[in-house]
Amino acid sequence: MNNYLLRSSPFFCIKALAIALVSMCCLCSCKAQARIVQHYDVGVLALRGDNHANKAWRPTLDWLEQEIPGVTFELHPYNFDELDDAFRHNQLDFLLTSPGQATKIARQHQLNWLATQRTGYSKKTSRSIASVVVVRESSHFTSLKDIEQARVAAVSEKAFGGFIALRYELDKLDYFNASFYKKIKFTGPPTDQLIYDVIDNNIDVAVVPACTLENMAKEGLVDTTSVRVLDVRYPDGSVCGVSTPLYPNWTFTKTDRATNEIGKKVAQALLAMPEDALAAKSANNIGWTLPESPVDVDNVFKHLDMHPLQQTWQESFYKWLDRNEFLAFSTVLILILLNVYHLWVEYHFKRSKQELERTLFALKEKNAVLEHVQRTMIVGELGSSIAHEINQPLSSIKNYSEGVQRRIEQGMDPKDLTPILGKIQQQVGAASDIIQRLRSLIKRTPTARVVCRPVDFISDSIHLVEYDFRALNIGLELSVDGEPFKGEFDVIGMQQVMLNLLKNAKEACLASMDVEVIPMVHVELLYGTNEIIIKVEDNGIGLEASEEEVQQAFYTTKSDGLGLGLPICRDVVEAHHGQFMIQPNRPRGCQVTIVIPVTRSQE
Repeated sequence: MNNYLLRSSPFFCIKALAIALVSMCCLCSCKAQARIVQHYDVGVLALRGDNHANKAWRPTLDWLEQEIPGVTFELHPYNFDELDDAFRHNQLDFLLTSPGQATKIARQHQLNWLATQRTGYSKKTSRSIASVVVVRESSHFTSLKDIEQARVAAVSEKAFGGFIALRYELDKLDYFNASFYKKIKFTGPPTDQLIYDVIDNNIDVAVVPACTLENMAKEGLVDTTSVRVLDVRYPDGSVCGVSTPLYPNWTFTKTDRATNEIGKKVAQALLAMPEDALAAKSANNIGWTLPESPVDVDNVFKHLDMHPLQQTWQESFYKWLDRNEFLAFSTVLILILLNVYHLWVEYHFKRSKQELERTLFALKEKNAVLEHVQRTMIVGELGSSIAHEINQPLSSIKNYSEGVQRRIEQGMDPKDLTPILGKIQQQVGAASDIIQRLRSLIKRTPTARVVCRPVDFISDSIHLVEYDFRALNIGLELSVDGEPFKGEFDVIGMQQVMLNLLKNAKEACLASMDVEVIPMVHVELLYGTNEIIIKVEDNGIGLEASEEEVQQAFYTTKSDGLGLGLPICRDVVEAHHGQFMIQPNRPRGCQVTIVIPVTRSQE
């Protein structure tokens, strides 16, 4: 009864309430105590694979957990692309990576350097990153400049020690162009596989980070005598052979997801790590030091136009437009006006071109008419000579015909008259040829080229004028020198040239007042290697004007002349891509030289 009263009394209720409050406080205290353990995610660049990354760096995180009570660190091995993706999604508190990757990320995301790894690989303990170019021992490649056509492979184009440092070195040496780098094969981690591929002859050249080969040999994975390093060097007392200078070691950095307080504790713990600690040995280092300056890495990226802070030309252009709106507007307006002006000029140019083509066509027509007129005049001036040429076969035909008639009247057998009839036929052919040559010369026909012997059109021209020359007591002779060959000529045009020159030479001889000199015209044909040379030389009165004046159109010293002879000659010769030259002889006379290039056509 008393106990029941005691339990139901107000005092008892107050006591029970106090006990309950104390119990609740204890429970809250336990929950608060459980939340003290803090978790942090650490990203690690796993160049030699996830297993190697865990083996090398897990002891370092264990050291941090030991030195910083109440925290845990979880290691996340990534390749380059995975590491970039983790940053984009804000999944990491700390980062352990190469100087190149850390520098690029720090220029795009908030990142604080905490410490730089120290190694025993060189006298500068904070620097041992470099590129190494490995080939088989039996390879014929002896230096970096030999590998242009080789099968080259690397882990990634983002790997600083595994590729970028080498590209920077090759670029400074100016060994290769951009096409070389396009042929490089990027295999991805692990790096060890590149060494195996070189040994197995799957590739010719492997680009790997410094000391990869030595560490694999130390672990019993490869025999270093089976491979060698190109352009090997040992900068700053490096114990590993490398192909480039040394750059800062890996860095431990903090992202903006972690607090500055935990960052400070991590930095202190890393700097306090002794050289012989298990964590240091596992990572092949001798502890940590203050952050190394990334200036050298920045310079490499800037030289290769790979720095994340470098602006593209499009970005620079847009910024320039923002700062110079008026100038940009004026430039665009000027360009528009220039385009309009260009279109206007092009339109008028086309019109002028069409008018010029019409004028040129008309000039060609008129030139053809003038040439025809000039040929007709030549034939008229050579009338007596032409009449003589035709009269010769006609006289022969008359004589042979009368002879045949007399023999028939005398009773000669008709069979015996066959030779005489053949001679009549021959003279008819000769007369027909003369008439045909005259018709071709007079007829207004377009220029046509045929394959012929140069001596033919020269001889035909001489035959047309030789009667006049004999009647005027002017000597005319032809000489030929060299190995004859055929060529392609405008026969009518060249006959016109020869007749003009022979006519001018005849008139020059007639104008000479020196009776003691026998007038003479000499025609010479020379066969060259790839050209013919025609010379017409007289001993007449010589030139009364300069060569330039003589060859001008409409210049003449004759009262009834057109002044078109020599200009037409020059045009015909130039149409054959030849040269037409007039030279005065000393002490008298004149020489005309024609040089025409000819493509040989053997008989």
